[in-house]
Amino acid sequence: MPKPKENNAVTNLVKGGLVGSIVFIILTLIMCAVLLKTDLSRNTYLPLLMIISALSGMLSGYSAVRKRRENGLVNGLTASIIPAIIMLIAMSVAYKGFSVFELIVAACCLFGGTIGGIAAVNIKKKRKPIKKR
Repeated sequence: MPKPKENNAVTNLVKGGLVGSIVFIILTLIMCAVLLKTDLSRNTYLPLLMIISALSGMLSGYSAVRKRRENGLVNGLTASIIPAIIMLIAMSVAYKGFSVFELIVAACCLFGGTIGGIAAVNIKKKRKPIKKR
């Protein structure tokens, strides 16, 4: 029986999107806990959420592209669409409407996914040293 291919492009994109979504949820919960314990102003919410969304997009793009190491720009952007959609839905429900705020956060996620995909393609693999006889 032939072994299924592990480097399937669609599977890698979905896995990368799920990684980015999980990272976004975890980092958002950590941010909420920190903001509840401290006395920061509401002006810090948007920059922190933008940074978190860019990090989650970057991780989704990186994890989607690192095995195949090709088409980093397109595959990173495609993988970060999943966390961006989850962010848009969650923020639309939380704010009971839709505004430009959600689009800025989604754009940060897509930009981070593109950067993560490009980084995964360009990071060099470690080569094993050649043994001399």
